[in-house]
Amino acid sequence: MRLVGYNQVNLTSNAATGTDPSWCGNERLTYVSDRDGNLEIYIMLADGSEQTRLTENFAADTDPSCSPSGNQIAYTSTRDGNKEVYVMNLNGSAQQRLTTNDASDGRPAWSPDGTQIVFVSDRDGNQEIYLMNTDGSGVFNITNDSGDDIDPAWSPNGGIIAFASDRNLSMDIHLINSDGTGIAHLTNNTKTDSAPSWQASGFQLVFQTSRDGNDDIYRMSSDGSFQTKLTQSLAIDRAPAWEH
Repeated sequence: MRLVGYNQVNLTSNAATGTDPSWCGNERLTYVSDRDGNLEIYIMLADGSEQTRLTENFAADTDPSCSPSGNQIAYTSTRDGNKEVYVMNLNGSAQQRLTTNDASDGRPAWSPDGTQIVFVSDRDGNQEIYLMNTDGSGVFNITNDSGDDIDPAWSPNGGIIAFASDRNLSMDIHLINSDGTGIAHLTNNTKTDSAPSWQASGFQLVFQTSRDGNDDIYRMSSDGSFQTKLTQSLAIDRAPAWEH
């Protein structure tokens, strides 16, 4: 859809679930579908054509995130018994596990320079935001709070990470510097705000919210002002991804 919410187009047109879109450059989208019986990762052209399955196993493969180069996809998989972060080439080859932990690791997102991956883990007892190098080394907890911190998204300049947290009781959108300093609280209501995604300029974000009774997509400035509803459907609208 366009920035103001009009011209919404169905790209997948399948009776099965199609969710978690992530742009791979300006020409391709990777996404999750259960059309073949379980959750797998697919890729398609931006007009919805050439839909191709990339993963194939009996586990759930979810949360795809394309690297800035467009050559790799980080994702979450339960193929080894619990949620772990994996990476693969754009064509589905060279699938490699990055995290090895008894806890749940998932929701990966690449840094804009392609050198780090941010992800969510409950290895310390609750869901926190962590950073690691793209080979799985150098794991570092950047949020370190008693609340649950989820849905990390890098700013285009790499200096800030947007995420959702219930540290103030309700699930709201927050910002934190990529070194773990400087928390900013952007949304504040009694419903759930989550899944932030940055505009390429870094001046705006889109996110999903249940503040109007069902999940809709909103837009706001990066300081939390001008929160504007984009979708007007009675259905559930989730997991926005801004084209870069």
